[in-house]
Amino acid sequence: MGGAASYLLSPAANRTTNDIDLVIHVDHRMTTANSLTTVLLESYPAEFEGVSQFGHTIPAYKLAQPTGGVRLVELEVFDHRSWPQRPQSNIPAATRTRMNINAQVVKLFSAGWILREKILSQYQRQGSQKEGADIGDLIRMIPLAQQGIAELDFNGNAEMQTALANLLQKRPELAQPLKAKIKCDTAFQI
Repeated sequence: MGGAASYLLSPAANRTTNDIDLVIHVDHRMTTANSLTTVLLESYPAEFEGVSQFGHTIPAYKLAQPTGGVRLVELEVFDHRSWPQRPQSNIPAATRTRMNINAQVVKLFSAGWILREKILSQYQRQGSQKEGADIGDLIRMIPLAQQGIAELDFNGNAEMQTALANLLQKRPELAQPLKAKIKCDTAFQI
């Protein structure tokens, strides 16, 4: 849902990421983020290793490097039931898209959904290196985002309005392209 998803939708030669955000939907099988983490670590020890992040153990994929070494790529697994403070992980409420990657259908959040999340995250991560990556990602999502989707209606959402206003202060040249996609009366005074 983060940098990796942004890259899949709009590749950029200089875009890298240290982790993959995976959002799962808890259905009748009751597979949660915690239970999936346990399965990956216990059933696939050759492929995954546990790493500590913010006091929690998460799986990290053992990516073989051309030099013979291994790089650990953290897999941050979220589900709405386990992380209710992250409403963006509520899959039924989000628009999605599908891609065929190595003959496998992979579901991704839509470019509009990612655009909204990157507008918010650039605001939340001001002053960090990730802020710049978030802005680069959202710029690449603008032409791909579908106008009129619920995720891009910021009216009535003070946090999104503040994040958008902050972005437009830093990057005023984005006002017109964003106005074409986002409904936000406070930022784009009509």
